[in-house]
Amino acid sequence: MLPRIDKTLYVVGDRFAGFAAHDDVRTLGGLSAEIRAGAYDDLYLELRGGQGMGAYEWRYLEEQMNRRGIRERVVVHHSRPTPAHRAEAHKHREPNVLVANLGRRDDQLFEATMRLHGDNELLLDHQTGLHVQGMVAVEASRQMFLAVTERYYTADEPVSRYFVIESIATDFENFLFPMQARILYLIQSAELEDPERLRFTARIDIEQAGRRCTRTEVAFTAFDAERLKEIERRRAARALDHVLAVPDEQLTVAGGVR
Repeated sequence: MLPRIDKTLYVVGDRFAGFAAHDDVRTLGGLSAEIRAGAYDDLYLELRGGQGMGAYEWRYLEEQMNRRGIRERVVVHHSRPTPAHRAEAHKHREPNVLVANLGRRDDQLFEATMRLHGDNELLLDHQTGLHVQGMVAVEASRQMFLAVTERYYTADEPVSRYFVIESIATDFENFLFPMQARILYLIQSAELEDPERLRFTARIDIEQAGRRCTRTEVAFTAFDAERLKEIERRRAARALDHVLAVPDEQLTVAGGVR
């Protein structure tokens, strides 16, 4: 335990440079540069971790502190979230998984941590300002209902499931910032009698700093994948036949209508 704390800083990944406009926020790169320059040589420092800071990033930061000889005067508070599995979040790349530390409170209520990697696909082409864009919250809500269903309702089944969203609506109530946030998932109805199609309606809230940022209402069905693939194939064939039957001059193309 340090004798005193001279300064407390909140650290986020470099992707969230806009949030570092606050005096008590640093990006990984910004803080590393300050450490190398000796800005904290005479201070007792406390660091708290936000989004974009995983084990890999913290190891790098600790290397910088060790090289500067200040590691013993720095208290680091950060979590090590456990992302949902690939088959639960339906994501092939781990940086794109937004749901972590998934757990069950009771028969209807589930909770998780929102975990946002700096290289998440939704951040690669658009991240401006201080807050996290709304589509991240929508995708986190989508992954939440997938992960809950896969882990708690279909994990022991011999068949794979194909998820179809019937309706989804999100209310944006407060900005979501690159800090810790939790996801609450409440099952409002569950129709489980037909093993070929499990139907759910649910409410998903994302909360941060004591406030609700988004509320999403969703209705979806988890089908037997093989059964639905055949239906999907037939409908795709009908749609293609219709498009091919339309004269070429009636098709809208990039750049206008020709």
